Amino acid sequence: MRLAVGLLAAALVLTACGRTADTGVPEAAKDVKEGQSGTLKVWAMGGEGEKLPQLAKEYEAANPGVKLEITAIPWGQAHDKLAGAIAAKTTPDLTMMGTTWMSEFGKTGALDPVPSLIDRSAFFPSSLQPPTVNNTLYGVPWYVDTRVLFYRKDILDKAGIKEAPKTWDELKAAAKAAQSKGGAKYGMYLPPGKAGAADVFMPWIWQQGSDILGADGKFTFDSPETVKALTYYQSFFTGKLAPTATQPGDAERWFVDGSLAMQITGPWMVSKFTELGGAGFADKFAVAPVPGDRTRTSFVGGADLAVFKDSRNRDAAWTFVKWLTDPAVQVKWYGLQKDLPSVQSAWTDPALQNDKVAPFGEQLKDTRATPAISTYAQIQKLVEDQTEKMIVGGVSPEDTAKALQQGAEGIGTGA
Repeated sequence: MRLAVGLLAAALVLTACGRTADTGVPEAAKDVKEGQSGTLKVWAMGGEGEKLPQLAKEYEAANPGVKLEITAIPWGQAHDKLAGAIAAKTTPDLTMMGTTWMSEFGKTGALDPVPSLIDRSAFFPSSLQPPTVNNTLYGVPWYVDTRVLFYRKDILDKAGIKEAPKTWDELKAAAKAAQSKGGAKYGMYLPPGKAGAADVFMPWIWQQGSDILGADGKFTFDSPETVKALTYYQSFFTGKLAPTATQPGDAERWFVDGSLAMQITGPWMVSKFTELGGAGFADKFAVAPVPGDRTRTSFVGGADLAVFKDSRNRDAAWTFVKWLTDPAVQVKWYGLQKDLPSVQSAWTDPALQNDKVAPFGEQLKDTRATPAISTYAQIQKLVEDQTEKMIVGGVSPEDTAKALQQGAEGIGTGA
């Protein structure tokens, strides 16, 4: 049975690929007549799936002819459920989709190209990279995610550092000062080759003006820029500025109790640190764009909204997508779920202008998405495994870069 489903999914990829069968030209998006009636079946994952019904009630109240049937799906089951629905032609009208899945599912031919109803210029440009497959946009950014520097203001102030570090050299110096003068046990937390390593390490390659995938579609892990990024990463551990042995939750606990001065992480940690630290802790930490080399580029992720070609109410589905990406609705959704708006103009709202949130909007102006390849999950795991061997096993940055290149070539891009 698994073999049959796999063969069917493969056949969909090979025969469709989002192109017309006779010309090989990317299919053009059809015009949309803003539909305001009918039932829409919507899939959403994780916390978004749990909170979306609350926002949907407002939409239904304003559009009495529309009924939204929202199914919440755990992230761990979502990928296989989408793949199975595409193979069996039992897809919903509309789905939320992780950005790293867009390349894979965009090539199946099951997704409807984004129509002109959606204003592409409204979004952060980097957020449009993942849902663009074969030069066709198949998804609309619903919310975005990026990584910034979290730092203990009180610890750095005690160390004589009055503002957030902006460069690699300043970051290293701040980590050292936090230990020697600020009283922190660790100056910096970096994932020691475990989950999250790729999200920190990859931007250090981008910040040098390089990438892991060349214009010719071939991997470039064995570049001088990769070796430089790996060397910088490793130096925090060899210099005992970052902990090598950690357990889940250690970084959060150490940041709150003052054992750790800095870490690079995402927007969900603002509320988590505030909660963990209790009354007054919000005044002790701050966030800032990541320090950089030639640039201060960070990672951009999030989730997209995609409409299926088999939707029985395509116009209404795209009309709902348009509503979800209205700036005012994006701000309201941030209030409900704390998802960062993908629409740039939403960031002018006062709700997103406080000192704990506004730096994320600033960072989003300088972000890049991971390569839009269907094998990225395997590449990400490769990076995590090889950086762990470098940090824990003592493998040199040069040999790590070679191992990354060899492993990536073996995995391929899935093109």
